[in-house]
Amino acid sequence: MKEKLSLNTMASTNKTRKRIGRGPGSGSGKTSGRGHKGLGSRSGGKVRAGFEGGQMPLQKRVPKYGFSSRVNRFTEEIRLSSVSKLEGEEISLELLKEKDLIKNSTKIVKIIRDIESCPKLKIKGLKATSSVKKLISEAGGTLEE
Repeated sequence: MKEKLSLNTMASTNKTRKRIGRGPGSGSGKTSGRGHKGLGSRSGGKVRAGFEGGQMPLQKRVPKYGFSSRVNRFTEEIRLSSVSKLEGEEISLELLKEKDLIKNSTKIVKIIRDIESCPKLKIKGLKATSSVKKLISEAGGTLEE
């Protein structure tokens, strides 16, 4: 007959931790599994991340790669669909920051196209792709960069 499964009949999933430094009979007394001498046996002794025992570490052996533009740190792209939700207002950098659509550190914003049509928008002080400019002018809106 199958035993009913309940909390008091379930097998324990918690393993008891290994008690270290409790005498020779425990199997991990004396040096407590740390071996003899050296960095690993000391308290607080551990090898820092990336250290390869004095060998030139990988992150120093591999050449530097790429370029990180300082301009791009303050530049963001925004989709036309999220800008078109602000219809009826003059869309500017300050408004986008106020509505939490861009970070406060952003200085340059470019609008990119992701929809086929847009409402009449009045945009001031933002950049836009040529396809977005075309859409806005077709809708009767204005875009001042």
